[in-house]
Amino acid sequence: MPSKIDGAMISNLKDLLGERFAELVDRFVQDGNRRMALLRSAVPIRDFDVIHAEAHGLKGSSRNIGANLLGDVCGELERDGREKRQDNLTTLFAALEQEFAAVCVELRTYC
Repeated sequence: MPSKIDGAMISNLKDLLGERFAELVDRFVQDGNRRMALLRSAVPIRDFDVIHAEAHGLKGSSRNIGANLLGDVCGELERDGREKRQDNLTTLFAALEQEFAAVCVELRTYC
């Protein structure tokens, strides 16, 4: 299975943070789980403000750890929230859930 995370970015973060790298991973997972829960509630009721804000936040933290595909999916959901587009919202969120879970599993292997 191809990597979900940019290995060079992870290597740089581990070099920079040392023992605190595991703390970064924990924070990413905790914050991501909080954002995913908010999105899980917002998508069915089409709360576009929450969808936009939470997808934007998760996009930034995903890119900061090198999870670029996850960041791309977040960017699509962010755009849909901003533009109040409903047509692909449920499918896109399902893809986001799957990608986020895979990234979390892979991140734990680096600790």
